[in-house]
Amino acid sequence: MISVHELRQVIAESQTLSTDIPVERNDYFSWLQQAASSRLIKAIVGFRRSGKSYLLKMLSQSFIHKGIPQTNIFYLNFENDLLKEVKTVRELRQIWEMYQREVGDITKPIYIFWDEIQLVQSWEKLVRSLYEQGKYNIFISGSNSKLLSGELGSALSGRSLSLEITPFSFREYLDFLSINFKDYYSQKQKIDKAFTFYLRRGGLCEQFKLPDLLARNYHEGLVQKIILDDIIKRYQVDNVNVLKETFEFVRGNVTSPLSLRKIVGRLEEQGMKVSVATIENYLRYWMSAYAIEKLTKFDYKLSRVFSRTAKYYLVDNSFISGRDEADEKRLENLVYNELIRKYGREQVFFGQDENGYEIDFVVNKGGNYSCFQVCYRLTDENSKREFGNLELAKNYLGGDGTVLYLDNALTTSSSKRPARPVIEWLV
Repeated sequence: MISVHELRQVIAESQTLSTDIPVERNDYFSWLQQAASSRLIKAIVGFRRSGKSYLLKMLSQSFIHKGIPQTNIFYLNFENDLLKEVKTVRELRQIWEMYQREVGDITKPIYIFWDEIQLVQSWEKLVRSLYEQGKYNIFISGSNSKLLSGELGSALSGRSLSLEITPFSFREYLDFLSINFKDYYSQKQKIDKAFTFYLRRGGLCEQFKLPDLLARNYHEGLVQKIILDDIIKRYQVDNVNVLKETFEFVRGNVTSPLSLRKIVGRLEEQGMKVSVATIENYLRYWMSAYAIEKLTKFDYKLSRVFSRTAKYYLVDNSFISGRDEADEKRLENLVYNELIRKYGREQVFFGQDENGYEIDFVVNKGGNYSCFQVCYRLTDENSKREFGNLELAKNYLGGDGTVLYLDNALTTSSSKRPARPVIEWLV
């Protein structure tokens, strides 16, 4: 067990803000400030390095500025090396009791910030006990979706508010660069240049200022961190090579419809004998770490969702490998992530009829449907297909449809066709 001195040290280290101040993500921070007035448990979840800890640190600092004693903000980041032996809820309770005896003023309100709490086994039992005492304002964070659907969903159901943090959107990246996107056309040259960077490097703030070679090293290190801390330790995975190759196959085929048997077949070609059930589990593990997103098929003729046929997308464009030839996949992946930011992943599908005509995205807006085709370069040759698929979907679903493109190379008039530059749509 750690000493009182070490406990004070880990509290101070956990809530220290970086001197390199990134964008204040106002929508998220405003939510946290409003939620702070509720006695419900506040759960902040999302992909690693997407900014959860920074937002919580900002909130804790705002409490201090309002006059709350720093010692009454019990901030622990469970990835701190001083907490490496705190693995069970019993050990966490011992830390809590030490804090009450030696650090906090129990006669005044106590604010609990427990960051990456999923690293402690059965943590939810103590959090529920503290919540039911009605004396503490509790914030928890984690990089695993089970924090919501598992632990919170069972032990803490009805006792929590949740907020999912994603990597920076393109608008947030423009904020980072101090580019005013509200007047797009006057800033078009700067915005277009920023988009080229964002398309290929994604929205993880820590790597914005890194050169390309170091950024690739950062991304691969992050993948290894997810494998070790978020998957292997949590799910006791034995076949690490198959786990890695499953992710490699998905990110090499991002935006393409995939079946589990197709993945199994490809791995068998590489000499890896594996079952469909194992691949299904491994994909679920990657999705629980927010690294992979599954997009199910919506048959817009039958108005039914088919969950067994799926496309897979990545949480951030930084994980899509390849050079210029991968930019079309990057563009579609980027649009997918923007759509789920705006509408929620439960409302976004890809469309396909029995003849194989496909719509990249179908968005359910309360029973009204919008369809999106994503096209890197819109030309006379591909415009018939892109607009034709929109019209086909519109015949079944009604609603509107848009072709989002990066480069419009049409030589014929498209003024009456529903097409829009993707950058303009984003900002």
